[in-house]
Amino acid sequence: MKAIDSGYVLIIDDNKDICDLLTHLLEQAGYQTQQGYDGATAIKLLAQREPDVLLLDSVIPEPNGMAVLAKAHLLYPQLPVIIITGTAGILSAVCAIKAGAWDYLPKPFDNNRVLELVNRAVQTRENRCDSNDQVNKDTSDRILAIMGSSPETQRVIKDIVRVAHTDFSVIIQGETGTGKELIAKKIHLASQRAKADFVPIDCGAMSDSLIENELFGHEKGSYTGADHVCIGKFEAANGGTLFLDEIANMSLSAQAKLLRVLQERVIYRIGAIKPIPVNVRVLAASNEDLLDAVVKGTFREDLYYRLNEYVIRLEPLRNRHEDILFLAHRFMEETCLELGKEPLDFSIAAKESLLRYRWPGNVRELRAVMRRAALISENEVDVEDLGLVFRETAASLPTKKNNIDVIPNFCLEGSSLKEITQLNIDEIERIIIQDTLKKTGNNKAEAARRLNIDYKTLCSKLKKINISEEKS
Repeated sequence: MKAIDSGYVLIIDDNKDICDLLTHLLEQAGYQTQQGYDGATAIKLLAQREPDVLLLDSVIPEPNGMAVLAKAHLLYPQLPVIIITGTAGILSAVCAIKAGAWDYLPKPFDNNRVLELVNRAVQTRENRCDSNDQVNKDTSDRILAIMGSSPETQRVIKDIVRVAHTDFSVIIQGETGTGKELIAKKIHLASQRAKADFVPIDCGAMSDSLIENELFGHEKGSYTGADHVCIGKFEAANGGTLFLDEIANMSLSAQAKLLRVLQERVIYRIGAIKPIPVNVRVLAASNEDLLDAVVKGTFREDLYYRLNEYVIRLEPLRNRHEDILFLAHRFMEETCLELGKEPLDFSIAAKESLLRYRWPGNVRELRAVMRRAALISENEVDVEDLGLVFRETAASLPTKKNNIDVIPNFCLEGSSLKEITQLNIDEIERIIIQDTLKKTGNNKAEAARRLNIDYKTLCSKLKKINISEEKS
């Protein structure tokens, strides 16, 4: 029996004679082969090159066959693994198949059976690859249909397609409102875990004690008011994906407990002594650069590197001009359909305003603006229907006159005196705070001291006036 096509087969068995026999048989059929005799060699060869099929003995020197099987699937989720086993090892072969092996091959071998299995494994792999190509195309098309086609969005699509089929932990970074949870859902839906649950949790919305209960659950009677067993998010997401939103807000003690779960893959409900195994993929999101948080000491370095198997960075909407009008039209059409109205178009002036606006709230803000405009507009969406309040960038605000900073007079047509006054106050504070941060090397504590305000007040103003916290 000839091979259906040339391919590369990796053979791992602690018996060299068996390796030689399989090598001769497969190379006669047109396959390329490589062999190894222990788990360490197997993992090394797997890391060097992806085989089309892995023939793996169930009993080999450490790491054992099950450990190699797990590593192979981590590196190459679509790789067919055929377990080689003696008659006495049928039970372990069955266990391996339950753990993800493709099939098993009992000793002594029947040559035709060996070639039949390997040929079918290669064919199955090729079919899977064709299917994956279609899935990747479908994923790309779906994201393009909801996010736009800017170069920045195209890059994100490539990131999703690249990482979705793996079990890698992913950090998704971007400003508030850029769609981090949407990206996490797309990764889940394009993964092998798509039939299981996607479970989100907002780490910034709960206290330290509450988040532990939310993540791990509790036993009946574990504390006052615990009158029944409650499973946590990890158990709810078992077999699926857990999305940790705003993970930078998690306390250091909660981070330590999370790290332990990610390393050991077991959880303990509050009040329990029995461990519960969990098989969960973790996606984490933050509007703060987690590496900066590590430097500041607010995020554990070991947890960062455990989560940082892949990073997707989302650009703010103001940097994705090609997507702004696309998203505006999409949100307008959706809202008009909801309201039972004919789809509304935008005036030229309205389109110009949409493109000039900075969108500090990103896609979330754009959607809210479109919903309001759809409600109040009659025949066409004009500038006044958008209700946008423009602010000049801080870099362009100060002008010099006799060495004194002069703030431009913001007199936007249609704005009240109160609105104009407040806008000028905000911009004056922006300039002063930004200048102080620059002088202190972006040290917020020192800046607060120089401005004679407390640290929390400064952080609140930074959030309000949307100052970038990037170091100058």
